[in-house]
Amino acid sequence: MGRAALGLTLDREQMHAHPMTLKQVPVGSRVTITCLPAHPELQRRLRAMGVRPGVEVEVLRRGRPGGILHLSSGLLEFMLRDEQAADMEVSPLPPR
Repeated sequence: MGRAALGLTLDREQMHAHPMTLKQVPVGSRVTITCLPAHPELQRRLRAMGVRPGVEVEVLRRGRPGGILHLSSGLLEFMLRDEQAADMEVSPLPPR
């Protein structure tokens, strides 16, 4: 069964709709960060790792509901809590 049939990819309508948060991104999808969270300490930590607006991120895994998001950006892998991901806006990228 293909990725689209499993609902793992984003269709064009979803890609151009209102802003999407990182929390909403399906596992296996790639996005571009458009807005970092408002929390200054988390912003500082993300920027120190090179995660800033314009950077491409892929959702690798998702913990149980309300859990942790496992993400990658280039060679960097990191994790965010669901509530932190909900405070970050992203733009979808087409599948590879």
